[in-house]
Amino acid sequence: MKPQFSELLEFEQQRQQALTQPDLILLESLLAEDLVHIHSTGMVHNKQQFLTHIERMGGFSAISRDTPEIRLEGNIAILAGNTRNTVRLLETGEEKVRFGFSTLVLRRTPPGWQIVLSQLTPYQT
Repeated sequence: MKPQFSELLEFEQQRQQALTQPDLILLESLLAEDLVHIHSTGMVHNKQQFLTHIERMGGFSAISRDTPEIRLEGNIAILAGNTRNTVRLLETGEEKVRFGFSTLVLRRTPPGWQIVLSQLTPYQT
Protein backbone atom coordinates (compact mmCIF):
# COMPACT_ATOMS: atom_id res chain seq x y z
CA MET A 1 0.00 0.00 0.00
CA LYS A 2 1.27 3.46 -0.88
CA PRO A 3 2.27 5.57 2.16
CA GLN A 4 -0.27 8.28 1.21
CA PHE A 5 -3.03 5.65 1.22
CA SER A 6 -2.17 4.65 4.80
CA GLU A 7 -2.32 8.32 5.78
CA LEU A 8 -5.74 8.67 4.15
CA LEU A 9 -7.08 5.53 5.84
CA GLU A 10 -5.90 6.92 9.18
CA PHE A 11 -7.66 10.20 8.34
CA GLU A 12 -10.86 8.23 7.67
CA GLN A 13 -10.55 6.54 11.09
CA GLN A 14 -10.19 9.97 12.72
CA ARG A 15 -13.28 11.21 10.86
CA GLN A 16 -15.33 8.25 12.07
CA GLN A 17 -14.10 8.75 15.62
CA ALA A 18 -14.92 12.47 15.52
CA LEU A 19 -18.46 11.72 14.31
CA THR A 20 -19.24 8.92 16.78
CA GLN A 21 -17.80 10.40 20.00
CA PRO A 22 -18.64 13.21 18.94
CA ASP A 23 -15.45 15.27 19.03
CA LEU A 24 -16.43 18.60 17.51
CA ILE A 25 -12.95 20.10 17.89
CA LEU A 26 -11.37 17.24 15.94
CA LEU A 27 -14.21 17.26 13.42
CA GLU A 28 -13.84 21.00 12.82
CA SER A 29 -10.13 20.53 12.02
CA LEU A 30 -10.97 17.79 9.49
CA LEU A 31 -13.49 19.92 7.58
CA ALA A 32 -12.52 22.55 5.02
CA GLU A 33 -14.01 26.02 5.38
CA ASP A 34 -15.73 25.52 2.01
CA LEU A 35 -17.19 22.11 2.94
CA VAL A 36 -20.28 20.83 1.16
CA HIS A 37 -21.89 17.95 3.11
CA ILE A 38 -24.78 16.16 1.42
CA HIS A 39 -26.74 13.90 3.75
CA SER A 40 -28.38 10.66 2.62
CA THR A 41 -31.70 12.50 2.88
CA GLY A 42 -30.56 15.14 0.37
CA MET A 43 -30.13 17.85 3.03
CA VAL A 44 -27.08 20.01 2.27
CA HIS A 45 -24.92 21.67 4.92
CA ASN A 46 -21.90 23.94 4.94
CA LYS A 47 -19.22 23.49 7.60
CA GLN A 48 -20.92 25.45 10.39
CA GLN A 49 -24.34 23.96 9.68
CA PHE A 50 -22.89 20.45 9.70
CA LEU A 51 -21.05 20.98 13.00
CA THR A 52 -24.23 22.39 14.58
CA HIS A 53 -26.21 19.42 13.24
CA ILE A 54 -23.75 16.89 14.70
CA GLU A 55 -23.79 18.68 18.05
CA ARG A 56 -27.62 18.72 18.16
CA MET A 57 -27.99 15.05 17.21
CA GLY A 58 -25.22 13.91 19.57
CA GLY A 59 -23.10 12.37 16.84
CA PHE A 60 -23.49 9.13 14.94
CA SER A 61 -24.17 5.95 16.91
CA ALA A 62 -21.92 3.91 14.61
CA ILE A 63 -20.13 4.00 11.27
CA SER A 64 -19.17 0.82 9.47
CA ARG A 65 -17.32 1.14 6.20
CA ASP A 66 -15.60 -1.16 3.76
CA THR A 67 -12.03 -0.17 3.00
CA PRO A 68 -12.64 2.67 0.57
CA GLU A 69 -11.28 2.87 -2.94
CA ILE A 70 -8.72 5.67 -2.92
CA ARG A 71 -7.79 7.88 -5.84
CA LEU A 72 -5.02 10.39 -5.41
CA GLU A 73 -4.22 13.25 -7.80
CA GLY A 74 -1.76 15.79 -6.41
CA ASN A 75 -3.38 17.52 -3.45
CA ILE A 76 -6.81 15.98 -4.05
CA ALA A 77 -7.92 12.56 -2.78
CA ILE A 78 -11.20 10.74 -3.30
CA LEU A 79 -12.30 8.02 -0.90
CA ALA A 80 -15.33 6.09 -2.10
CA GLY A 81 -17.16 2.91 -1.17
CA ASN A 82 -19.91 1.23 0.79
CA THR A 83 -20.77 2.59 4.19
CA ARG A 84 -23.36 1.96 6.89
CA ASN A 85 -24.13 4.85 9.22
CA THR A 86 -26.33 4.51 12.26
CA VAL A 87 -27.69 7.94 13.12
CA ARG A 88 -29.97 9.42 15.77
CA LEU A 89 -33.00 11.17 14.35
CA LEU A 90 -33.30 14.70 15.72
CA GLU A 91 -37.09 14.59 15.96
CA THR A 92 -37.45 11.36 17.92
CA GLY A 93 -34.01 10.30 19.10
CA GLU A 94 -34.54 6.87 17.53
CA GLU A 95 -31.72 5.30 15.56
CA LYS A 96 -31.87 4.82 11.82
CA VAL A 97 -29.44 2.91 9.60
CA ARG A 98 -28.33 4.67 6.43
CA PHE A 99 -26.63 2.31 3.98
CA GLY A 100 -25.19 3.58 0.75
CA PHE A 101 -22.22 4.69 -1.29
CA SER A 102 -20.07 7.26 0.45
CA THR A 103 -17.85 9.74 -1.37
CA LEU A 104 -15.32 11.97 0.35
CA VAL A 105 -13.22 14.51 -1.53
CA LEU A 106 -10.23 15.70 0.46
CA ARG A 107 -7.73 18.48 -0.17
CA ARG A 108 -4.22 18.47 1.28
CA THR A 109 -3.55 21.76 3.07
CA PRO A 110 -0.49 22.88 5.07
CA PRO A 111 -2.04 21.59 8.33
CA GLY A 112 -3.13 18.31 6.68
CA TRP A 113 -6.00 16.74 4.78
CA GLN A 114 -9.45 18.34 4.97
CA ILE A 115 -12.83 17.27 3.60
CA VAL A 116 -14.27 19.57 0.93
CA LEU A 117 -17.14 17.28 -0.12
CA SER A 118 -18.90 14.51 1.76
CA GLN A 119 -21.89 12.67 0.34
CA LEU A 120 -23.79 9.49 1.17
CA THR A 121 -25.99 8.26 -1.66
CA PRO A 122 -28.44 5.71 -0.24
CA TYR A 123 -28.99 2.37 -1.88
CA GLN A 124 -32.53 1.55 -2.96
CA THR A 125 -34.10 -1.10 -0.76
